[in-house]
Amino acid sequence: MSERPPLPPLRDDGLPTLPTGEPVLHRWFVIAMLILVPIGIVVMIWAATFLAGRETIPPAERRPAGDEVTTVDRGDAVLGTVEDAEPGPSCTAAVSLIGDPGARAAGSRALGAACALLRSGQFPAAESGLREWTTTRGQLRFAVFELSGVESSLRATDDQRIVLELNAAFQFEDATRAAPAIIGQLTLLGEDDFPGTPISAEAALTAAEAQLAACDRLVFPEGDPRGCLDVEELLDEPDPLASLIAAGYRPGDG
Repeated sequence: MSERPPLPPLRDDGLPTLPTGEPVLHRWFVIAMLILVPIGIVVMIWAATFLAGRETIPPAERRPAGDEVTTVDRGDAVLGTVEDAEPGPSCTAAVSLIGDPGARAAGSRALGAACALLRSGQFPAAESGLREWTTTRGQLRFAVFELSGVESSLRATDDQRIVLELNAAFQFEDATRAAPAIIGQLTLLGEDDFPGTPISAEAALTAAEAQLAACDRLVFPEGDPRGCLDVEELLDEPDPLASLIAAGYRPGDG
């Protein structure tokens, strides 16, 4: 029966060594692990507690109510500095696309998809909103919103021009994903007395229904846009109108 090889000797610090006397594990590594492991455990416990305590923002509050000149409160907006313009495609030829070549190309793709939806005849309020938009010498621009979760908003300028602002994130993906948001914004314009009066909860609800219908008519290989998921969640609530009023939208006159 063969004898087992002897175990490595221990040094005076209690850690094993090689037969040459060199440590099996470097002392700095062991000391570092003894310090980092407790810290990692503390961080994991804190992260789990923090995430568990976070409140989920209700869907009605993910597109905050605007005011007399904006349909949706998007906070401050940083617009592109390049202001070259070209006409929009198809049904939006009277609208100006503002921005650099990439922004104008993305805007044209988004509006082209919106025009295709409008040609279906399923969005009469959005068609009315489109007519209103074009009569004001409307513009489409991309912007970085302070409230990054907001996809789109309409803004009335001092000279009564109506600007459709899209979140700049749409420039970095298939811009047709912005088409449902455009339908929703045009529905707001066709349903209410904006600009001059904040959007009502009833108009916001109608716009959410139109946006969801637009989402259902399009195919998104990379998954539904955030706005589609938000309006679906809103409309699944027992009383979405009450939720919109609670989120700050004014009750309708009727």
